[in-house]
Amino acid sequence: MNPTTRASITAVCAAVIAATGFLGVRWLGLALALGMVLFAAGWPELLRVPHRRVSAAVVGLGGLLALATVVMGDSEPYLRYMVIAIAAIVIASLATEIFVPSPAGRAAGAVAATAAGGTIAATGAAWLAAGRTVGAEDLVVASAAAMALAAVASVLTRNGTANAIIAFAVGIGAGAALAYLFDSLPWYAGVLVGGIGAASVVLMNELARREPPATSLWAGIASGVTPVLAVGALVYLGGRLLVG
Repeated sequence: MNPTTRASITAVCAAVIAATGFLGVRWLGLALALGMVLFAAGWPELLRVPHRRVSAAVVGLGGLLALATVVMGDSEPYLRYMVIAIAAIVIASLATEIFVPSPAGRAAGAVAATAAGGTIAATGAAWLAAGRTVGAEDLVVASAAAMALAAVASVLTRNGTANAIIAFAVGIGAGAALAYLFDSLPWYAGVLVGGIGAASVVLMNELARREPPATSLWAGIASGVTPVLAVGALVYLGGRLLVG
């Protein structure tokens, strides 16, 4: 999958998070669940895990379990039970090698890839925790919208360094502009989350550049969704520390 397509997937995913975050936590939760499922379907192919269906099940169910712990939380901090989901993902990643062993020499890599994918999926639940944090609702919308714009900006030229600089400039600028529009956001919060979103996009672009391009549609989708899910915890921290 070429960089433009991957960036488009990232932008669409981030835009969906922004739109559903504006509509309310119920729609945001549904969007995150869909994103986790799409991510889980392609992650094992992206990292070339031997038993891909088993790995996808662990990643997907682990992410949905983390999302469920946030949904069922009745008071802040909403991520306090997510550690249970992450522990379950790690244990399940190890257990799958007992019941469905990988080829010789690939077990450690398979466990690491599955556990990492499950952790990324679980981290996406932090978007919902941020959306449920009092005063941080607008931060979710601003963060996701700035990230969508940064993703588009990250493929404007053929020069990777120039793209990175443009992505950071657009992300930070968009975050600051949206903070100006939302009364609940101080300008420095918009700058911070805009920069964080741009950094996530740029890092994924650089990692993808160093690896063979994904030939599978699902692997390409997973690579596009990864930055959006991964940045969820940082947005939540921004909401707790700067706004909520």
